[in-house]
Amino acid sequence: MVMKQRIATCLSIGLLATTAAGAQSFGAAKERVTLMRKLPALVPLTGTTIKVKVTGHANQSDLASDLQSLLETELLKDNPRLRVEDNKPSVVITCQITEYSHPQPTVTTRPSLALSKSVEKSQTFTRVTGAISVSFQGRSSAGAMLVSDNVAAKYDEEFDSSGNSASQGLKGTVTNTWKRLSGEASSEELNPPTEAELRSRLLVDAVQQIAEHMVNTEEAVDAFLARQKGALDEGDKLAEAGLWQRALETFETAPPFAKPEEDAYRLYDIGVAYEALAYQAEDEQSAMKFLDEAAINYGKAIDAKPSERYFLEPQRRIETAIAHYKRLSAAKSKPASATTPSKKPGTTN
Repeated sequence: MVMKQRIATCLSIGLLATTAAGAQSFGAAKERVTLMRKLPALVPLTGTTIKVKVTGHANQSDLASDLQSLLETELLKDNPRLRVEDNKPSVVITCQITEYSHPQPTVTTRPSLALSKSVEKSQTFTRVTGAISVSFQGRSSAGAMLVSDNVAAKYDEEFDSSGNSASQGLKGTVTNTWKRLSGEASSEELNPPTEAELRSRLLVDAVQQIAEHMVNTEEAVDAFLARQKGALDEGDKLAEAGLWQRALETFETAPPFAKPEEDAYRLYDIGVAYEALAYQAEDEQSAMKFLDEAAINYGKAIDAKPSERYFLEPQRRIETAIAHYKRLSAAKSKPASATTPSKKPGTTN
């Protein structure tokens, strides 16, 4: 089966404002691109029935129960051939929660970053952190090891007294920074997560990582395109029409802006175009090539303007996708007798 069948892409683009910004930025005028990405399983499950067992420390029975329920739902949602079976399942998936932490938020007071003619004012900041680590194995009904790995999800976000993220989108954490910054989040998302909300985010992230090992998964990926009269707007229009190759050519052939911090947005848009092309690729080699190019351009954008928080999440997202395809390639190159993929440190999605 060709990659086109396994990595389907659905592009939905919404214009968030009708007036172009006066300079290269995301500001009030930007376009949102939603990419539906399907990642092929690293080690596809055998058979049609599964059983999921989750254990944890003595005080984690509710956490283990919720993780089991979420994982069963995630494994079955896009796989109609699969069903849960307690008696003689084709595959038994055992998970152990090795770490779960959700310390009390820390509150600090420091000078506000806002410019003021008056005396410098102080502002209160709340930092919320949490983490979960899970080890898991998948065995056939005959006891053969199919998959074994460890995953981890982390949350580390700081909010000012108005509920705005002040973390610059900390790399490697589970955040909802994009929605907050674009003004699309609900009132609940604009505030630090409650203990229950944080717990849910960590569980969902860990479950997604586990599921990616065993079944084809689908993920909605949101990105923004910067707008500026000229080449950027021309490329955005081509992207809106789904003409990503032409959009890429427009961004790449446009003369670089004189100031590096302004040209950063052109480089970022190039990265988005390469990422979109990666999801449309018909084979793994092409997908990897486009993902590598996307990572390079996202990295250049960050180097040119490290203060732009919009650049950080795409770089992390691309790194995760590249790691997945590298592991998929490594699994395919192993002898048929090797059933366990190489271990990797847990990462977020």
